[in-house]
Amino acid sequence: MKKISSAHRNKSSDSRLAARTGSHCPANGFWVPEGQPGQTVFVFEGSIMPMSGLGATLWLLDETISGPPAYPLPGPQRSYAMARSLVG
Repeated sequence: MKKISSAHRNKSSDSRLAARTGSHCPANGFWVPEGQPGQTVFVFEGSIMPMSGLGATLWLLDETISGPPAYPLPGPQRSYAMARSLVG
């Protein structure tokens, strides 16, 4: 499958990576809607960029925040542990 790139650098925001609502996310990370600080969300690369509280927007990658999301993520380790608990 060909990778779709919707990434571009936003010249008005110090060359931050940007993506519009409805486009594919160009990189894993915490994204903030332009002009709406405090509405940061974690989006996985390849996912569709969401709508903000005000509708369609330009999302900017917040490169000052790093690390995993604050909630548990599904993955092989978690599903393996769950399967082991079901089997007994």
